[in-house]
Amino acid sequence: MPPSSSPPNAPLPPPAPSRSGEHHTPDSVEALTPHLEDYGTLTQNKNFIALWVGQVFSQLADRIILVVFVAMIVNHFGTNPNFKTNLYVAFTIPAILLTAVAGVFVDRWPRRTVLVATNLLRAVFVSFMPLVTHASLWAVYGLAFMISVATQFFVPAEAATIPMIVKKQDLIAANSLFTTTMMASVIFGFALGDPLINIFRLSQVHWAIVGLFILSSLSLMFIKTPPPAIAQGENTNKTLSEAVDQFFFELKDGITYIRQNPVILNAILKLATLFCGVVVLCFLFMSFAEEFLYEDAKVAAQKFGYIIAASGMGMALGAVLVGRFAGEFPRRIMVYGGFATTGLWMLCLVLIAVIDRTNRVFTIPSMTLGPVYLDSIQFTFRMLYTYLFSTLMGVGAAFVAIPLQALLHERIPEDKRGKILGVQFTILSTCSTLPAVATGLIIEHVGTCLVLELMGAPLLLVGIWGLLRKRRGDGYATTPDW
Repeated sequence: MPPSSSPPNAPLPPPAPSRSGEHHTPDSVEALTPHLEDYGTLTQNKNFIALWVGQVFSQLADRIILVVFVAMIVNHFGTNPNFKTNLYVAFTIPAILLTAVAGVFVDRWPRRTVLVATNLLRAVFVSFMPLVTHASLWAVYGLAFMISVATQFFVPAEAATIPMIVKKQDLIAANSLFTTTMMASVIFGFALGDPLINIFRLSQVHWAIVGLFILSSLSLMFIKTPPPAIAQGENTNKTLSEAVDQFFFELKDGITYIRQNPVILNAILKLATLFCGVVVLCFLFMSFAEEFLYEDAKVAAQKFGYIIAASGMGMALGAVLVGRFAGEFPRRIMVYGGFATTGLWMLCLVLIAVIDRTNRVFTIPSMTLGPVYLDSIQFTFRMLYTYLFSTLMGVGAAFVAIPLQALLHERIPEDKRGKILGVQFTILSTCSTLPAVATGLIIEHVGTCLVLELMGAPLLLVGIWGLLRKRRGDGYATTPDW
């Protein structure tokens, strides 16, 4: 299952405020489902269209970056799993240190300026990819770090711009469309990595990413936003010390609110558990492709993105199913059922070892379209088996993530959402770093199958435990910390 915001992290999209007069019950996300006419209203909002188009290009670039970085590292420095783990750490450190910080400062800066500037910065950084690749591995990590720093300011600025340019009654539809686009970018972004490398070659593919960031910036330049509300109302004569004190006060306020609300804390911890599994699976898919699907490690480094894209399709399908059955099953059933099925599909993926590696199902021949050459694609039973269970894992993850995020939508006060979501994203990134580092070390010594078993079995047991606890009728259904 893929990460979903800055590569390879996946902060969840910001919650949309409720429609006026609507009441959300704890066990239903039906009220969060927008109507078709709401999307028609959004298409007439030029500011929103500019922001949405900018998001499309930016999200695609974010996903392709990870595939290109991995391919470059494997081609120039080798296949050591620790190399890819260190790449993840380089991307994650800014998310840990800056997500909550950036959210507070973005509230005080002009949103359009932040959006355009961070995209252009990322375009400049990406243009240096060939240079750092020929310099050293640590230079590659440093470049990944700088790209991630810029992304940590882009993400909250983008999220905070939506309520500034969209009417209150259209916020649910706007956030739904942004979430759908994010899932689509996971599917197409990771899947585009391999063909783009084949078209532009590894030495030139970074220019395609630069172009996507520039297109995003051009679209975002057309947004017109009012000055930030905080900047309008705050004392502009504050000293630096007073500004820093105010920042830490707001950050502490968000942390305190989470600690004092067990329902919010419980939901965030469950999301952190899921997010750790998502991040570890990304590394497993890299090694899995090399160990079971492709004999050439360099080919596997380009094509592992297809497995992540399959899980993205699963998450999109899961989102549809959650919307369909939200009113028929208690949310806790969906969450623990999602944990159980995700763990089960992980264990099923281990059985790939008994399938013949060379048994091919069909082949798409190579072709030349003008100046573009596309390599042939061979599909084996192992590949189809992997894509199937990767898709099913994505469905299970959606059944966990969407109901939990909907709970946060309902329970977090509107005036605290930015701070609390910033803290949430920091928790998710921090909790996933140690498992990711440990995964790189463990894979090198025991292989991917054992790691899948070590991940899948606990998730399956937690899911079964939660489902059985509900069935025993021990009062669990009536406790607020569901």
